[in-house]
Amino acid sequence: MLVKEGRKKIILASASPRRRKVLKLLKLDFEVINPGGFTEVQFKDPYVMVVQNSIIKAKSAYNYIKEKKFKKGVQDYPAGFLIAGFDTVVYTGKRILGKPVNKDQAARFLSILSGKVHKVISGICIFDGFSGKYDCDTESTDVKFRKLTEEEIRSYLEKEDVLDKAGAYNVSGYGSLLIERINGCFYNIVGLPVNKFVDMLREFDFDVIS
Repeated sequence: MLVKEGRKKIILASASPRRRKVLKLLKLDFEVINPGGFTEVQFKDPYVMVVQNSIIKAKSAYNYIKEKKFKKGVQDYPAGFLIAGFDTVVYTGKRILGKPVNKDQAARFLSILSGKVHKVISGICIFDGFSGKYDCDTESTDVKFRKLTEEEIRSYLEKEDVLDKAGAYNVSGYGSLLIERINGCFYNIVGLPVNKFVDMLREFDFDVIS
């Protein structure tokens, strides 16, 4: 990991192994804190929805740190810490597709996406644990699926666990075979839009590259 003296700690408020993998690729020193216990909100507008849920996740991690990790007034992160909350949905035909509850719903999601263009929309919230300042933004990527047969959908769901993935597919796994083309940020489909995230961190005096 790339660790600089006096550098703020990044806290990932997510249980997603794919987001952890992206942060490792960026060689960041980070810690995962995902206490749960919160309820995600539902909105008809997917952009509002992902922003609000990213805020909820970031603040949940902050409250956990404040209550559990600060001991005798001595903070575990003397240089400061930035919490990153994310939320990602698939949006098509005015319908929001989150994580499927079972394989039957996953198959329905893939049937809906088959042969069509959909949007993958992520919300990002960066929360400064010392100042209380936070900033939010969104990223959107257009994804075109191949026309899928029922047999292809069934075969895919037998090969890959998709119940923790918005839209019921994994772009960085076997699910890449379902996709015809992508317009926009690839990593946004994974759930962590890298360029947007890096730009937002700079607003908090955290430069990933330098």
